[in-house]
Amino acid sequence: MTVIDWAQVILDPTGEVERNEDRALAARPATLDGATLGLLDNGKPNAAVLLDEVGRQLADRFRLQDVKVFAKDYFGTPVERTQVERIVATCNFAVTAVGD
Repeated sequence: MTVIDWAQVILDPTGEVERNEDRALAARPATLDGATLGLLDNGKPNAAVLLDEVGRQLADRFRLQDVKVFAKDYFGTPVERTQVERIVATCNFAVTAVGD
């Protein structure tokens, strides 16, 4: 059994350890008309308020097919992989926000 001496471990709060796979940016669509927008609330105060306004602004500017709202369980943890997969499967693009 391996014992870790946590006094000697430096933790990186930026999540760099999680970024070990290729994360190339998706191609930018020519238009958002007909697209489904995903809004991901990180759980911080006012994130929902900000995202609601972003959703309204985008809906006013483009002919969105739908707007889907998602919420993280807790702001201090990364979004669950299953939730990311659900957003990717049901939305053409997504916006998230920190609402402090």
